[in-house]
Amino acid sequence: MDWLIEIPFPIEENPVETNVAFSIKRFESSGLQEPPDFIHDIVLQWTIAPFVVHEHTAYRIPAHDDPEIEEYASVNFTSLFTKVRGIYTNGKLEEIRLEDLKPNIKSSFIQSVIHTSKIDPLVSDFYLQGECEHSIQLNTKLFQIERDSFIKQTTYHANSAHRRLWDFINKPYEMSDEVTISPTNWVLNDRLLESPFLIFLSRYASEVVLTVNDNDLNVRAISFKGHSLALTN
Repeated sequence: MDWLIEIPFPIEENPVETNVAFSIKRFESSGLQEPPDFIHDIVLQWTIAPFVVHEHTAYRIPAHDDPEIEEYASVNFTSLFTKVRGIYTNGKLEEIRLEDLKPNIKSSFIQSVIHTSKIDPLVSDFYLQGECEHSIQLNTKLFQIERDSFIKQTTYHANSAHRRLWDFINKPYEMSDEVTISPTNWVLNDRLLESPFLIFLSRYASEVVLTVNDNDLNVRAISFKGHSLALTN
């Protein structure tokens, strides 16, 4: 796989904050005027899909005290999830946590999106891959995508929805150095050259790193940094 380079683990220093006051506030629904557009809204698909795949999960959105993110969560997620809560430190909103997708929303999503094959390829690729073997032992390695080589071997079909998904995934992390997300049932091999999500990410992010368990080649995480203008090829 000439599109990957093994890299060493970084040496990280994590300063410990002291005198931090934590608080949690539940978001109240502001009321949706129309039913959710599961078929055409890639952001709704992205946030709902993990709750369909996993019985017990939570979706965490870094907020950085951003009023736009807070308003978006109040308008779009409070009618879909039983629990939409803000996590605050010293009075500032740090994170919005989504939990307990409402049963009627889950059922509607499965019937209208999954059973009719209306799920976006990026969402399906990231969350809905078939089962693969998982080793109980970890031997973790890092592999950075060699973007020039990867881009030359892949074809990207630009889509206006992709910008919306990129903004949703990346915007809350703009104050951070790196975003890390975990795909479901990804295996490290050359078939990833056909991965819609990885192809999309290679065009928008300036750096992409895969965290892989060398015992089973399971991709445990994808980390990416920076911004890149989407290419058309």
